[in-house]
Amino acid sequence: MSVKAIVGRKGSGKTPIMLQQIELLSQDKESNIVFIEYGKTVVHLIPHSVRLIDITEYPVRGFSQLIAFLAGMNAKDYDISHIFIDSLLTIAADNSADHLSEFLTALEDLARRVDVKITVSISLDREEFPRESLRFLEE
Repeated sequence: MSVKAIVGRKGSGKTPIMLQQIELLSQDKESNIVFIEYGKTVVHLIPHSVRLIDITEYPVRGFSQLIAFLAGMNAKDYDISHIFIDSLLTIAADNSADHLSEFLTALEDLARRVDVKITVSISLDREEFPRESLRFLEE
């Protein structure tokens, strides 16, 4: 699957899971990894080979603007292999389950078109996660 969601309450360990995955992937010299976060919270925990983006430095708010940002980023840097987005709901400033489902579907379409794997962390109880998007959950 080209899009995976790590879901759990705030403080449940989603970011450390992503950091572990990044650490493993960064060992492959062919990988080109981007980590998008809200604020500079993990700057010292990311391998130097990983491109770190603090989304607060860009005028990106909402799911549609985030998709446009990701598409533009991939147009410029077409060899990105993995994108990690931490705190998705904070970045989007949108807690609508319908909007989240639409975004994940659009994200999957983008990921397939540009041949990139995308992992997002979402601060949400698994029971609150939209049923139509359950296929994105990382087990």
